[in-house]
Amino acid sequence: MLLAVLAACSSGSGGDPGLEPDASSSTIDTPPAQPDAPAFVDLDGDGLDDKRELQLATDYLPYLSLDAGDGCPLDGLVARVRPHPKDPTKVLIVYSHLFQNDCGLAGHVGDNEAFGIAIDPDVPPPAGILAIKTASHQGTPCERDSECTTCALDGRTKCDTAMDNGQAWPVLYASKDKHGQYATKSACSAFGTCFDSCSLNATRDVPPVVNVGEPSYHFTHDLTSRR
Repeated sequence: MLLAVLAACSSGSGGDPGLEPDASSSTIDTPPAQPDAPAFVDLDGDGLDDKRELQLATDYLPYLSLDAGDGCPLDGLVARVRPHPKDPTKVLIVYSHLFQNDCGLAGHVGDNEAFGIAIDPDVPPPAGILAIKTASHQGTPCERDSECTTCALDGRTKCDTAMDNGQAWPVLYASKDKHGQYATKSACSAFGTCFDSCSLNATRDVPPVVNVGEPSYHFTHDLTSRR
């Protein structure tokens, strides 16, 4: 099972102190009525609200960099979202990056590559993305695992970043035509990766995301479109 590294990045959460009430004022403000909170629904039994799972998988998706010259870029993502097994205050999201085709050496129809991220859901993205881990060409002689953290604790590799809408996002690279996933560009070298090559695309790839639920409860069994 692919597990993202949980980097213990700390984050400050300070706000302005509350003001003392004006003792000279006799007016009491009545707070406005609050709308009913949406119902908590957890059909897959992992402790997270099902709608929130998809929102987290979409909002915290790293900057996906697909080579600008990729010959078969049509893609999508399925995601499993659950509390992190090493720290339930964090969330582990494992994605399978699906492509219509692999058009590299020994190409074939259908292509899937996995990567995982650890996030702090209490910290807005991209700062809440703590770590990325990948296994390119998993289960083949070309497999190469790579990982990075956003705070680079304990000498671990720091994630590359790219700007999007004025914010620096951790980058996830997909190799040209073969789509091997890499946590850093330096990990995507021709040596030891069956000649993969990666580049930073100035345009972020934002494919559709489907939350597939847990192994004991699937939200979907068919990703095809039916008309």
